[in-house]
Amino acid sequence: MTTRLIGSWRLVSYETTDAEGRKGRPYGDAVGRISYDANGNMAGQVMRPDRAHAEPGYIAYFGTYDVAADGRSVVHHVQGALNPAWVGGDQVRQMRFEGERLILSTVISKNGVAITHELTWERC
Repeated sequence: MTTRLIGSWRLVSYETTDAEGRKGRPYGDAVGRISYDANGNMAGQVMRPDRAHAEPGYIAYFGTYDVAADGRSVVHHVQGALNPAWVGGDQVRQMRFEGERLILSTVISKNGVAITHELTWERC
């Protein structure tokens, strides 16, 4: 599974789904890139293209990665990030492929509500 992950990917969509099935797009028509190399390094960026100056709407981090033995998740070991709280931590993403697309997802609890974030990528 790691071999299939290696390369550069362009963001196709970033959608959220809450526990009641409501859909959202927290970064609007988000743009982004993520890359994985054969040496275990990764870097990812996602941006809300219409964000105002000094407004949130940009995610960026880099580090190393490991793919789970079952190939169903990838762990990003964060070495540097725009969000200082992420540095030194892990970002775990569920991972699957649909045809030639890579789907990464995670569940984030916000105000006690679980929200699934799903990012769909295609090779550059």
